[in-house]
Amino acid sequence: MDKGIAQLYSLVDEVFGFVRGPGQSMEISEVERSLLSMLMRVGRQALISYLDGKGAGYQGEEIVNAQGERLPYVRDRKCAYRSVFGSIEINRAYYQAKGAEGVFPLEGEINLPARGYSYFLQEISSKLAVNGSYEKASEVFADIFPLDIPIRSLERIVGDTCEDVSRYYEEKPAPELEHEAIITVATVDKKGVVIRKPPSDATVDTACTDPNKPGKKKMSTEMSAYTIKRHIRTADDVAGEMVEEKVSALKPKPQTKLVWGSLSEGPEKTVARLAEAITERLCWASELVCILDGEKSLWRLVYQYFPMAFFVLDIFHVLEHVSEAAHCFYKEKSPEAKRFVRERLRMLLTGNAGQMIGGLKQILTKRSLSKTQKYTLNKVIGYLERNKQHMRYDVCLERGYPIGSGVIEGACRNLINDRLELTGMRWTVQGAESVIRLRAVYINKDWKDFWRFRRKSEKGRLYGILLKHENDLRDEVMLKAA
Repeated sequence: MDKGIAQLYSLVDEVFGFVRGPGQSMEISEVERSLLSMLMRVGRQALISYLDGKGAGYQGEEIVNAQGERLPYVRDRKCAYRSVFGSIEINRAYYQAKGAEGVFPLEGEINLPARGYSYFLQEISSKLAVNGSYEKASEVFADIFPLDIPIRSLERIVGDTCEDVSRYYEEKPAPELEHEAIITVATVDKKGVVIRKPPSDATVDTACTDPNKPGKKKMSTEMSAYTIKRHIRTADDVAGEMVEEKVSALKPKPQTKLVWGSLSEGPEKTVARLAEAITERLCWASELVCILDGEKSLWRLVYQYFPMAFFVLDIFHVLEHVSEAAHCFYKEKSPEAKRFVRERLRMLLTGNAGQMIGGLKQILTKRSLSKTQKYTLNKVIGYLERNKQHMRYDVCLERGYPIGSGVIEGACRNLINDRLELTGMRWTVQGAESVIRLRAVYINKDWKDFWRFRRKSEKGRLYGILLKHENDLRDEVMLKAA
């Protein structure tokens, strides 16, 4: 113990000696880089001193386990603990009897992770991994910390969190609602994920049986629940925002937002999760609005859970189809195409969807069109007619309801496109599911709270030591340190 503390003081003195000595002739950025390396050594020695203080966890010649079995002391065993400061060797007293599982008392006391990578290291490395490729995450981590994390290990770290994410949101308390946010919104969408053939040296999380052929898409389901203040607008206001891309300074922001996505659970279970989230966000004064695109299967499923909701066809999907019709006759982004779209969008927003569809039908029958133009117009008209009952945008504007699924579109982009569609990605259902769930934690801004939950959950699973969910003294210390 004394020797370890002496080494720690020596390293700290070395830091002070550097900044007052050789560092004085260097640029500040060079000093900063050198200090990081030196402080990593200080941190590693401090951890070693912490473990010296703990000892090996020796509790006498014999202990009694949770099953009442007597376990004699066998010997000390060493294991590697990989921290952000580098790898450290931990000496642990081992107790075991014939026919009984061996026990290391120290492991439960310090909450040693199962794979030997510290929870803090897992938290940092997995944040890098869900925001970029595993290769890039491993490279960036090694640039900052004195430890290399193999890509396989990084994949396993992310994969290990999958079930914990689900449990975390099942146990998370309902959000506190603001009285002014009286519109509760439910949105659902689907996004395809390409399932590629795993590489020959497939890791544990890419070796699962895949129901899809390599190169085929499997549909993931994304949902979002949130509350928002009522926002009264005119048709001209909305048309200006959507066609002329004008920004409204008074537009309210979503509150209590929850995003979730899944590739393996299926739409039914994801919508069931949505129903639970909506129930938590509905108060006596709330009005429920469901915003979806034109997929019939999702409409039917969401209707089952929210029969009394006000259903809205996402205006952005409608605008895509109207724009497609405009491009039959005019170049993209041309003034003529914008005018075509704006005129028809205004009809929709003022409650004249039938008149707008009728006008497209007249173009179809009265103009001389090519086969391609006829095909495109027929497709657009069919989409609009099938969903006409859900295009009551005039009512939405009067009541201050949202009419676009920008939140869920952003969720699809953040959950799926920005990570799972990076160049060269190789996904299986299990590997993609883990990334989607952990990205949801990041997008929902629950990252630090989730990792506190995971640390406590793992202590209960590995060592049978259950801790209360609310912050204890150690959590408060960690929060201050962060």
